Amino acid sequence: MHVVEKYIVLFCSIVILGGCAQLREHAGGDEECIEPLTFPAFSCNYLLSCLNDTQNLDSEEFGFKFELAEAELKHGRKLDKLHFICLSLHEKADYKQFQQGADVLERYLEDYHDAGEDMLGLRILVQRIDEEIMNRWSAWKSLLNDKKELMAEVDSLKVRVEEQQKQIERLKNIENIIKSREIDRP
Repeated sequence: MHVVEKYIVLFCSIVILGGCAQLREHAGGDEECIEPLTFPAFSCNYLLSCLNDTQNLDSEEFGFKFELAEAELKHGRKLDKLHFICLSLHEKADYKQFQQGADVLERYLEDYHDAGEDMLGLRILVQRIDEEIMNRWSAWKSLLNDKKELMAEVDSLKVRVEEQQKQIERLKNIENIIKSREIDRP
């Protein structure tokens, strides 16, 4: 009897983790794909595991995996969306890729209203990261503008210094001329 129970548990595990279950309507013969049964924290756990698994990717591997995930995203499967979101949060993702992932996360939350509080919390974190990126970009832009202004001021001061040095030289020449006239007068 224990052997049968093991097979039932194995079968249930395969059905739960196996992906899509197919249902056929008897009348029309149409097939409809039902999303796999997931536990409430599955999505966020998957994302965190994915981030951990992909943290050591080099730029080339990351680029390849991101392009592949972007292509798979067109299928609209839940795991494809989660994988894309994961890669968009990778440290090698540029801002455009990050934004694409944030958009997919928003659509994910719209499509799966039962996504759970953890995914809503992830959205808050993503929004906060986006805000910080924008703040750093603004600060960098401000520093760049300040640098340009300071460089212009330095150039202006260099011109003034050169003018002052020329004026000092002229005054020295005038002083030398006056001294030479005083010496020539008995």
